[in-house]
Amino acid sequence: MAVRQRVVAGDEITHVVLDGSFRVVEPIERYLEHLRQEKYSPHTVRSYAGGLAAWWTMLEEAGTDWSAVEVDDLVRFMRRLQTGQAAPGVPLLRPVKPSSSSTVESGLTAVMSFYRYHAVRSGVPAARSFYEYVKGGTVQARSRYTSFLGHVRDGHERRIVGRRRGRKKPVPFLTPGQIERAKDDAATSLGDGSWRGDLRFRLFWSLLEGTGLRIAEALLLKHGDWIPGTGTTAAIQIRPREDAQRRLRVKNQQYRHLYIGDDLDDLYGEYLFWLADRGVDFDDRSFVFVNLFRCHIGSPMRPENVYDWVDGFRRRHPLLPRWTPHWFRHTHATAMLLAGVREHVVQRRLGHSDINTLMTTYAHVTDDAEMKAAADWSSLIGKWKAAE
Repeated sequence: MAVRQRVVAGDEITHVVLDGSFRVVEPIERYLEHLRQEKYSPHTVRSYAGGLAAWWTMLEEAGTDWSAVEVDDLVRFMRRLQTGQAAPGVPLLRPVKPSSSSTVESGLTAVMSFYRYHAVRSGVPAARSFYEYVKGGTVQARSRYTSFLGHVRDGHERRIVGRRRGRKKPVPFLTPGQIERAKDDAATSLGDGSWRGDLRFRLFWSLLEGTGLRIAEALLLKHGDWIPGTGTTAAIQIRPREDAQRRLRVKNQQYRHLYIGDDLDDLYGEYLFWLADRGVDFDDRSFVFVNLFRCHIGSPMRPENVYDWVDGFRRRHPLLPRWTPHWFRHTHATAMLLAGVREHVVQRRLGHSDINTLMTTYAHVTDDAEMKAAADWSSLIGKWKAAE
């Protein structure tokens, strides 16, 4: 069977696909290299490599030429992903859990994109049967492969094989009380300028609360990116940055300038003194969030450290929902929209490349007036500054 293999070359970490004889699958590697050259996220490369490894395994088992596949093969692959089907004759030691709809969609997207690439670059005809051309709401007979920008003329392409999407569920969010509980669990002030607990995580959760940053953007933040409010409004800068060793990357490699509240800026100032008291040396090039209690003191904090803290918090507070750090981002967007902040401002603040992403994800917010009673949003909004 084909497998996805992690490869480390210096500071670069990527993935390749090996066939049943442990050789690199050349057509897949050409496609993955195209993704790398186009600066796709390492997470995207990893996900697509996993989907293509499953696809290649199915082709090897059936003895099918990868360049001569048909729609029936794609349907069989989708069902295989949905059911977790093993290779013929392989006994199952435990029941197979069906894949989630997102896993199935990810696998199909990887295969479709792979054949689109080879249809354009290598003339492989298989992709032609995977799409149908839609013109004026009517499916037209497909006579040739339409290029990447074919949809801008008088119609568009759509996939023949795909999953039916159900009604999108509203995104989860945290109430101000739940946010305060998480921050107080991390560290509390003793009233004399000192803190009990881990001030790193209080600042981390306060930062996500006040800016809606993604976890990778927060962990890649450096001290030089923080602009203190000395006579002006404090702000932080999200710069295009990535760290292959920690598997972190600023999404879309997009620069953003975000204004922040005075409470968050003051907490950052206290955090600097807190780091200095622990003997941590730092300058503008140092990451804000660093390791303090294990080996390599002062090294950049990893996502695993964040999720370990969340797991511990869940054990200490079992009645709270199984939230993730990304819920802070949803909470930030939800509260801003409920407070009447204009959609394009929220879009720029969150770093969405397309306002449709914002409107689709948070379409329920402005329609559901009852959400305003879920928490005291005015107190939460009072800590944030939405100006750009």
